[in-house]
Amino acid sequence: MAKSVPVPRGHIPVLIGEGKELQRVVVHRKMLQHPYFTVLLELAAMEFGHNQKGVLRIPCDVKCFHTIYQLIRSSTRRKKVTISCLLPKMI
Repeated sequence: MAKSVPVPRGHIPVLIGEGKELQRVVVHRKMLQHPYFTVLLELAAMEFGHNQKGVLRIPCDVKCFHTIYQLIRSSTRRKKVTISCLLPKMI
């Protein structure tokens, strides 16, 4: 079994992906407050409920997650950005 990598202070480990395609990502806690990340958390709640045990899992395509992550980190405040990779899940 792989050795667990320590999580830096102020960060949270997250498992992203669908099916068997899972990737472990460490995000800063402030990202959880961003509206785009809130959508991802709502997807996780719809899929797994509010009582997930262990590492938070987000059912989102890995590529889509990284796109959203970069949008958040870029600090570009576009008024209307459609995250098309999430639309099928929200319907």
